[in-house]
Amino acid sequence: MAGQDEWSTNANEALDISFVQAGQQSPVKLSTFRPKFTYPIFGEEECIFGYQGLNITIRFAAHDLLPNVSVKYDKMFKTVNDTKALDIEKTLKEWIPEGEAFNRHHEHGWRADSVKVSFEAPTEFSFKIQYDTAASKWKPPGELIQSYKSRGRDFEIWCGDLTDPAVRQLIDRIQVLVSLFIEGGTPIPLDDQDWSLAKWRIFFVYEKLTSLPSSAASPYSLVGYCSTYRFNTYYPSTRPLAPEDKTPLTFTLTPEATTQRDTAISTTDSGTALFSPANLPSRARISQFLILPSHQSHSHGTHLYKTIYTHFLRSPTCIELTVEDPNEAFDDLRDYCDYTHLLTTSTFSQIHLASSLPSSLFAKRPGIRVPTSHLLNLPLLSSLRQKHKLAPRQFARLVEMYLLSTIPPAIRASGTARLTQKARAKSEEDRRWYYWRLLVKQRIYKKNRDVLAQLERVERVEKCEETVGEVVGEYE
Repeated sequence: MAGQDEWSTNANEALDISFVQAGQQSPVKLSTFRPKFTYPIFGEEECIFGYQGLNITIRFAAHDLLPNVSVKYDKMFKTVNDTKALDIEKTLKEWIPEGEAFNRHHEHGWRADSVKVSFEAPTEFSFKIQYDTAASKWKPPGELIQSYKSRGRDFEIWCGDLTDPAVRQLIDRIQVLVSLFIEGGTPIPLDDQDWSLAKWRIFFVYEKLTSLPSSAASPYSLVGYCSTYRFNTYYPSTRPLAPEDKTPLTFTLTPEATTQRDTAISTTDSGTALFSPANLPSRARISQFLILPSHQSHSHGTHLYKTIYTHFLRSPTCIELTVEDPNEAFDDLRDYCDYTHLLTTSTFSQIHLASSLPSSLFAKRPGIRVPTSHLLNLPLLSSLRQKHKLAPRQFARLVEMYLLSTIPPAIRASGTARLTQKARAKSEEDRRWYYWRLLVKQRIYKKNRDVLAQLERVERVEKCEETVGEVVGEYE
């Protein structure tokens, strides 16, 4: 039997993804790119066995995301015992929906029967794109919530939830890209109950094209999308002051939320009114955030994130916006957007880091050397964080960034060289530098307490100092 290597193909190199729209004679490509990885579909080695000269093309209609898979190859491995070529179409059918059937027009020489184009010949897909009479009038589902210009081109952001069949259809068609571009990304289960689907809000970014190659073409072309999920939470209006406080936790809907009563209430068969979980107090979590490779580095991610943040900031039932397992690139985007928001709203101007503390606070007590709780106005910080609906760790990092920016660069560049006197340093800026580092180390220790507790004290101190240095480099 011939060596397996000559029958193995790198899946990342064999797969092409493109977005098309109707042209004058045949569909035209608006963009083409390859996946970042394919291991969720084709296995850890990202190899496809059984073909030579293999090419897999996944085309999407740029507006409604109708997919089509085409598999071409020069040679296919002949089965030997249990060794056989991978059934590529069968594999992809677990990730790409076959979709509904479409009638073919006999006026153009086609049979008047129906066909599901997702896994049919490319000519079937091309015909559907070219002669789709509804495409030119098609609009994204949901509500238009933001429009903006970038590099002289027009873009729109639409929002809807998964109880809308049109939104659900778009996600069903496109979410294979989540597994090809987002590390650890998994498709959203779309067969859930309506009350659960209502918790998913989807934000689509579309370019609205002004120059079209054909009168049959849709002016809309997908740029990217984001999915968010709301976790219901019974957040008390007043926190208990101490663990022994047994006051029952209660919540009330705001007047704004109460005005949404018609949409918030559903009824049982007996007519009993029930609140929809989607309209109860909740934490919103960004789950999947994807800008197509052909549109990256054009600020679309920034526009999308800011729109999502503003949407939930205005929501009377959302108390906090969080992110699910962000990667480094998204962390940078999020930090930039959140930081500029707090800066432009004059939030940072209210926050000050103490440069000195009353000597009465330094009473010798075991385990307490610097009362860090007095370095910042903690009640104010808590109020600001809740006002801007930011997660505790994210808000703490943003405050650290801002406070670091208030310390002169020369002081920061000195590292720990100027900190021999610590809180007793004569220079006010040296003391603030020392206190800033102390606050960061405290946060780092709390986050990694279980790991650091296993180290010897000297190693623990060194590790914290090392991490603070990394944090400074990251913020700068």
